[in-house]
Amino acid sequence: MKKTKNFWLGVLLVGIIISVPEGTLIRVVGDSLSVSVMTTLRYAVAAVFAIPFVVIALKKRQVTVKRLLFMMLLAIPLALDPLISQYVIETTNASFQAILSLSTPIVFVIISTIITKDRISRNKILGFLFAVLGGMVMVALPNLGKGSVTNFGSLPVILMFIQAVCISFEIIIWRKENERGTPLVVILGTFYFVWALIAAIMALLFGETGQIQRLTMINLLIVVYLGVVASIIYNAIFTDFYGHVGTTSAATMKYLKKSLTIIM
Repeated sequence: MKKTKNFWLGVLLVGIIISVPEGTLIRVVGDSLSVSVMTTLRYAVAAVFAIPFVVIALKKRQVTVKRLLFMMLLAIPLALDPLISQYVIETTNASFQAILSLSTPIVFVIISTIITKDRISRNKILGFLFAVLGGMVMVALPNLGKGSVTNFGSLPVILMFIQAVCISFEIIIWRKENERGTPLVVILGTFYFVWALIAAIMALLFGETGQIQRLTMINLLIVVYLGVVASIIYNAIFTDFYGHVGTTSAATMKYLKKSLTIIM
């Protein structure tokens, strides 16, 4: 039976609900772990989770080693995404990071429309604009009025714009690779392996690896949640939704998640 847009919407809503605590939990673990160590652990967990799926995909010839290596190269510059996100959360707060990330869906719509040439109807544009307006009015403006939110300087704003560009390209790459027949968990696991490796090198250079000894059971469980649920499961669901429903619907749903994140 052909799956409808309502089916994909329902699945994405479940994914959003289970991944909303991501920003808050990063802040919790960030009290004891640096950005590079946290990034290493989070994406190492995600990469390990994806290993069985990579092995199966290789056996079924859904992907080749050459293709995996190509995706690893693509992942290197996009490693800025998780590093920026966690840096901004830890140096400001999860609410401020989520407010700044409200610009991400706008950047995503512009870049995705140009690259994928998805059709954008008038109704979809109106729906997206209402989502933008609703996010700004109901969530962003009240928070930006608080002095504690606006005293972080211009650096987070610049970094979050760079992250918006990175996120847009990585989601488009994930969709395109999936359309080639590569399973999403394999694509994500490949990217996350590279991100974990880059973060691990940074942790070694900065002499931060000793922080792993501070891991509590709660922090470890949070890292597993961030790696498996907030990274692999949510991004696989979102990319699938994006591939089936299109750019503006995907961007609109990103606003919903951002708004819920800020409220939490």
